[in-house]
Amino acid sequence: MADSPELDASRTSGFWSSETMKRRFCEEGLIKPFEKDLIANCAYELRMGPEAHLTGEKNKRQNLDQREQLSIQPGHFAQLLTEEVVRIPADALGLISMKSRLKLRGLVNVSGFHVDPGFEGQLLFSVYNAGPQAVVVSRGEPTFLLWLAALDSPTEDLYEGDRGSGGITDEDVMRLQGNVYTPHVLANRVEKLEARIGWRQQILHYVAAAVIGGLITLGIQALDLDSDSSSQSESEPSQLVEPNNP
Repeated sequence: MADSPELDASRTSGFWSSETMKRRFCEEGLIKPFEKDLIANCAYELRMGPEAHLTGEKNKRQNLDQREQLSIQPGHFAQLLTEEVVRIPADALGLISMKSRLKLRGLVNVSGFHVDPGFEGQLLFSVYNAGPQAVVVSRGEPTFLLWLAALDSPTEDLYEGDRGSGGITDEDVMRLQGNVYTPHVLANRVEKLEARIGWRQQILHYVAAAVIGGLITLGIQALDLDSDSSSQSESEPSQLVEPNNP
């Protein structure tokens, strides 16, 4: 019996192995710049790139130098651009996520979890800090994960949207414009409102106590005056008017 031909990962559905990633990424230039050391556990570790957009007081795009840190405050959103340009071939589908060290601190990917066949460009992650403390990421650090799942055959239904090589666009920024009413922000507002109401209640209590104290003082003074008047009337002798004798 003849030996069965070796199965090609591009024709067999399933996730790409680390070996398939190393071979195809090198041969087809699917990731630029590509580093073999960033492949681990059948996933490619994408790095934090040169641009980000944070919600908050500034609410604008920020350019990052190498190793520059970016702080995402609790309860705020951010858009993070990858360092690498990614191309998904017609016979695969990309799946994306955040690194565990960031997810455990509360950073959540809210932008979606797959990359269409035919997409080419830098990936833009929309994230939300659901944790109690700021999450810090640095440019050049492995921050995201990319898996490739093979389709049973190449597809002609390829991605036709905008390419992601133009950085963070004005449209991307406008999606996160306006006030961000996150649970953290709302909790802070409730605390401030409670403090303000408590302060006003204390003033009302002081005013009420002062008014009641004043009324009690006036009442006591009135009673004292009545008591003095009564005592004076009792102590004075009655003056009798004698009738005139004819």
